[in-house]
Amino acid sequence: MKFSLIVATLGRFEEVGNFLKSVEQCNYDNKDIEIIIVDQNETSKLDAIVNEFKNLNIIHVKSKIKGLSQNRNIGIAKATGEIIAFPDDDCEYLMETLFNVDKVFEKEKCDIVMGRIVERDGSDSLRSWPKETHKINKLNFYTRCSSITMFFKNNGKLKLNEKLGVGNYFGSCEDTDILYRSLSNGSKVIYNPSIAIYHPHYDSKKNMTEEKIYNYALGFGGFVKSNLHLDTAFLSLKVIGFHSVKAMINLLKGNSEQFKKSLIAIKGRIKGYIQYKN
Repeated sequence: MKFSLIVATLGRFEEVGNFLKSVEQCNYDNKDIEIIIVDQNETSKLDAIVNEFKNLNIIHVKSKIKGLSQNRNIGIAKATGEIIAFPDDDCEYLMETLFNVDKVFEKEKCDIVMGRIVERDGSDSLRSWPKETHKINKLNFYTRCSSITMFFKNNGKLKLNEKLGVGNYFGSCEDTDILYRSLSNGSKVIYNPSIAIYHPHYDSKKNMTEEKIYNYALGFGGFVKSNLHLDTAFLSLKVIGFHSVKAMINLLKGNSEQFKKSLIAIKGRIKGYIQYKN
């Protein structure tokens, strides 16, 4: 099948080159891959990097709009592939990534395929990923969800919620939202651990500032409000409960910095729910 890989990028250059190189090295026919780079940079610095990959089918779109979801939607509008994916501008595909995605779609006859994020050595990154293939539903989707691991059949209706995601006030959960909405609309979603994508692992304690924690938490609250149902309400209670327990543990340990961050995570989720307007 033909893939449309939509890369919304801002402020990263070498990383985009590394991603393109990883696609170039995939064991999948280049003629069945189009890469749509939606470039939000004010400069033309990315042009030279893109021009290095003459053998790849790259559509380089300049965008004056800021926001991850907005620019991924720009890419969706230009996509001609049967499968749409949203690789981050600093991730890399493994040699067999696209080949394995194609195989899973063929075998499972599904609408969405999901995989896992790995380190350079192939070990789990960011979280512990399941090692068995299984169907994704509204009970297990949240802990499997990451936009860079999701591959969608192009049904002509795919669109991200532009109120959610990096660059917006509600700064996360655009991927959670589109997956949940797809499940609500009856999409068959399969997780398969053979689908692996490399993404650099950032130290959350160093990189997750209070501002970023709050912004991400607002996004979760917005997601719940925009998809309010018994299952999302229950998910919200579980997530807030998790951060409440985390706050208590950090308080007992005397870790005031982490205690404060846990409170910010709780406050942001509640405020995001209150403030979000459909």
